[in-house]
Amino acid sequence: MNQTLEKATKSKVKKQQDIDPKLQEKLVREEVLAKLGYIKDFYKIDAVNIYYNKWRVNVWICEWPETMYGPNYSIKYSYFCTVQDNCIAKSDPEIIPDKNILGV
Repeated sequence: MNQTLEKATKSKVKKQQDIDPKLQEKLVREEVLAKLGYIKDFYKIDAVNIYYNKWRVNVWICEWPETMYGPNYSIKYSYFCTVQDNCIAKSDPEIIPDKNILGV
């Protein structure tokens, strides 16, 4: 009858089905890109799991300014996302499609 708190907790809490971290990262990146649409001068996207279901997503661009001899890399968009059921449930700031469709 005497159970430890750990045993009691384990027996009452369902264990979440974990998804492979690499696959989760890929899903987060693809969903952000799908929501943003076309991004002029797109270079890469990073998605890093901060803790549990919280992700930091950075969208990088590469520009070639006329006065420089090399490219200039910068973060154009940055989001803090909450993932539920393998989809982005919430992001701060909200992911809004890029206004510069087709680089216009």
